[in-house]
Amino acid sequence: MSNLRFTKLAVAGALVAVLSVPVLAHNEGGGWWRGWGSGHMMGGGYGHGSMMGQQWREGMLERIDGRLAFLKTELKITDDQKAAWDEFSTTVREGAETHNAMMRSMMTDMQDGKFFKKPLPERLTLRLTHMESRVEQIKSLQASVGKLYAALDDSQKKVADEIALPMMGMGMGRGGMMMH
Repeated sequence: MSNLRFTKLAVAGALVAVLSVPVLAHNEGGGWWRGWGSGHMMGGGYGHGSMMGQQWREGMLERIDGRLAFLKTELKITDDQKAAWDEFSTTVREGAETHNAMMRSMMTDMQDGKFFKKPLPERLTLRLTHMESRVEQIKSLQASVGKLYAALDDSQKKVADEIALPMMGMGMGRGGMMMH
Protein backbone atom coordinates (compact mmCIF):
# COMPACT_ATOMS: atom_id res chain seq x y z
CA MET A 1 0.00 0.00 0.00
CA SER A 2 1.39 3.38 -0.90
CA ASN A 3 2.34 5.78 1.90
CA LEU A 4 -0.20 8.39 0.72
CA ARG A 5 -3.03 5.85 0.55
CA PHE A 6 -2.18 4.55 4.02
CA THR A 7 -2.16 8.11 5.40
CA LYS A 8 -5.56 8.85 3.86
CA LEU A 9 -7.02 5.65 5.32
CA ALA A 10 -5.55 6.39 8.76
CA VAL A 11 -6.96 9.92 8.77
CA ALA A 12 -10.37 8.68 7.62
CA GLY A 13 -10.40 6.01 10.33
CA ALA A 14 -9.44 8.51 13.01
CA LEU A 15 -12.17 10.92 11.88
CA VAL A 16 -14.79 8.17 11.94
CA ALA A 17 -13.73 7.20 15.46
CA VAL A 18 -13.72 10.77 16.76
CA LEU A 19 -16.95 11.80 15.06
CA SER A 20 -18.82 8.70 16.24
CA VAL A 21 -18.32 9.60 19.91
CA PRO A 22 -21.29 12.02 20.12
CA VAL A 23 -23.57 9.52 18.42
CA LEU A 24 -22.60 6.73 20.77
CA ALA A 25 -22.67 9.03 23.77
CA HIS A 26 -26.28 10.11 23.29
CA ASN A 27 -27.93 6.73 23.22
CA GLU A 28 -30.16 5.34 25.98
CA GLY A 29 -28.59 5.88 29.40
CA GLY A 30 -26.43 8.81 28.30
CA GLY A 31 -23.32 6.66 27.94
CA TRP A 32 -21.17 5.06 25.30
CA TRP A 33 -23.17 1.83 25.07
CA ARG A 34 -26.79 1.01 25.88
CA GLY A 35 -27.33 0.89 29.61
CA TRP A 36 -24.01 2.52 30.44
CA GLY A 37 -24.51 5.96 31.86
CA SER A 38 -21.63 8.35 32.28
CA GLY A 39 -21.37 7.25 35.92
CA HIS A 40 -20.40 3.81 34.65
CA MET A 41 -17.81 5.23 32.26
CA MET A 42 -16.23 7.29 35.02
CA GLY A 43 -15.94 4.46 37.50
CA GLY A 44 -19.49 4.07 38.84
CA GLY A 45 -20.08 0.64 37.45
CA TYR A 46 -23.40 -0.01 39.20
CA GLY A 47 -26.53 1.23 37.47
CA HIS A 48 -27.03 4.52 35.71
CA GLY A 49 -24.81 7.26 37.11
CA SER A 50 -24.16 5.35 40.33
CA MET A 51 -22.70 7.15 43.32
CA MET A 52 -20.43 4.15 43.94
CA GLY A 53 -17.71 5.60 41.70
CA GLN A 54 -17.92 9.03 43.32
CA GLN A 55 -17.61 7.53 46.81
CA TRP A 56 -14.58 5.53 45.68
CA ARG A 57 -12.86 8.61 44.24
CA GLU A 58 -13.56 10.70 47.34
CA GLY A 59 -12.22 7.84 49.46
CA MET A 60 -9.02 7.81 47.42
CA LEU A 61 -8.33 11.42 48.40
CA GLU A 62 -9.09 10.65 52.04
CA ARG A 63 -6.64 7.74 51.95
CA ILE A 64 -3.71 9.83 50.69
CA ASP A 65 -2.57 10.60 54.23
CA GLY A 66 -2.73 6.91 55.13
CA ARG A 67 -0.74 5.94 52.06
CA LEU A 68 1.85 8.62 52.80
CA ALA A 69 2.11 7.50 56.44
CA PHE A 70 2.64 3.90 55.32
CA LEU A 71 5.27 4.94 52.78
CA LYS A 72 7.08 7.12 55.32
CA THR A 73 7.17 4.22 57.77
CA GLU A 74 8.34 1.74 55.13
CA LEU A 75 11.07 4.11 53.97
CA LYS A 76 12.11 4.77 57.58
CA ILE A 77 12.45 8.52 56.95
CA THR A 78 15.01 10.08 59.29
CA ASP A 79 15.07 13.58 60.77
CA ASP A 80 17.71 14.55 58.19
CA GLN A 81 15.33 13.51 55.39
CA LYS A 82 12.27 15.28 56.85
CA ALA A 83 12.47 18.41 54.65
CA ALA A 84 12.63 16.36 51.43
CA TRP A 85 9.81 14.12 52.72
CA ASP A 86 7.62 17.10 53.61
CA GLU A 87 8.05 18.60 50.13
CA PHE A 88 7.25 15.24 48.56
CA SER A 89 4.14 14.62 50.68
CA THR A 90 2.83 18.15 50.03
CA THR A 91 3.29 17.63 46.29
CA VAL A 92 1.41 14.31 46.43
CA ARG A 93 -1.49 15.81 48.41
CA GLU A 94 -1.79 18.87 46.18
CA GLY A 95 -1.58 16.76 43.04
CA ALA A 96 -4.32 14.43 44.30
CA GLU A 97 -6.57 17.35 45.22
CA THR A 98 -6.07 19.03 41.85
CA HIS A 99 -6.59 15.79 39.95
CA ASN A 100 -9.75 14.92 41.88
CA ALA A 101 -11.21 18.42 41.38
CA MET A 102 -10.51 18.16 37.66
CA MET A 103 -12.14 14.72 37.49
CA ARG A 104 -15.21 15.91 39.45
CA SER A 105 -15.62 18.82 37.03
CA MET A 106 -15.28 16.56 34.01
CA MET A 107 -17.77 14.05 35.45
CA THR A 108 -20.31 16.78 36.16
CA ASP A 109 -20.00 18.06 32.59
CA MET A 110 -20.46 14.53 31.24
CA GLN A 111 -23.36 13.62 33.51
CA ASP A 112 -25.36 16.77 32.80
CA GLY A 113 -24.62 16.51 29.08
CA LYS A 114 -22.66 19.77 28.78
CA PHE A 115 -19.56 17.98 27.50
CA PHE A 116 -21.38 16.28 24.63
CA LYS A 117 -23.11 19.52 23.58
CA LYS A 118 -19.76 21.22 22.95
CA PRO A 119 -18.38 21.20 19.41
CA LEU A 120 -15.71 18.60 18.73
CA PRO A 121 -12.79 21.08 18.73
CA GLU A 122 -13.83 22.36 22.20
CA ARG A 123 -14.10 18.81 23.56
CA LEU A 124 -10.64 18.00 22.25
CA THR A 125 -9.24 21.24 23.68
CA LEU A 126 -10.78 20.44 27.07
CA ARG A 127 -9.34 16.94 27.00
CA LEU A 128 -5.93 18.27 26.00
CA THR A 129 -6.04 20.84 28.80
CA HIS A 130 -6.75 18.07 31.32
CA MET A 131 -3.89 15.96 29.97
CA GLU A 132 -1.46 18.89 30.01
CA SER A 133 -2.45 19.64 33.60
CA ARG A 134 -1.80 16.03 34.55
CA VAL A 135 1.63 16.14 32.86
CA GLU A 136 2.50 19.25 34.89
CA GLN A 137 1.42 17.47 38.08
CA ILE A 138 3.65 14.52 37.24
CA LYS A 139 6.59 16.82 36.46
CA SER A 140 6.14 18.49 39.84
CA LEU A 141 5.99 15.08 41.50
CA GLN A 142 9.10 13.99 39.60
CA ALA A 143 11.04 16.99 40.94
CA SER A 144 10.05 16.34 44.56
CA VAL A 145 10.68 12.59 44.17
CA GLY A 146 14.14 13.39 42.80
CA LYS A 147 14.98 15.45 45.88
CA LEU A 148 13.65 12.80 48.25
CA TYR A 149 15.33 9.95 46.37
CA ALA A 150 18.67 11.76 46.51
CA ALA A 151 18.33 11.96 50.30
CA LEU A 152 17.62 8.22 50.71
CA ASP A 153 20.24 5.60 51.48
CA ASP A 154 20.56 2.45 49.33
CA SER A 155 18.17 0.32 51.41
CA GLN A 156 15.54 3.09 51.37
CA LYS A 157 15.94 3.48 47.62
CA LYS A 158 15.29 -0.24 47.18
CA VAL A 159 12.03 0.09 49.16
CA ALA A 160 11.06 3.21 47.17
CA ASP A 161 11.75 1.40 43.90
CA GLU A 162 9.45 -1.45 44.94
CA ILE A 163 6.43 0.33 46.42
CA ALA A 164 6.38 4.08 45.87
CA LEU A 165 4.61 4.46 42.50
CA PRO A 166 1.84 1.92 43.12
CA MET A 167 1.30 3.52 46.55
CA MET A 168 0.85 6.93 44.90
CA GLY A 169 -1.68 5.57 42.41
CA MET A 170 0.73 5.94 39.52
CA GLY A 171 0.30 2.41 38.18
CA MET A 172 3.53 0.64 37.37
CA GLY A 173 5.82 -0.74 40.03
CA ARG A 174 8.59 -3.27 39.60
CA GLY A 175 5.98 -6.00 40.01
CA GLY A 176 4.00 -4.88 36.96
CA MET A 177 0.76 -3.03 36.40
CA MET A 178 -1.07 -2.07 39.58
CA MET A 179 -4.62 -0.79 39.92
CA HIS A 180 -5.05 2.56 41.64
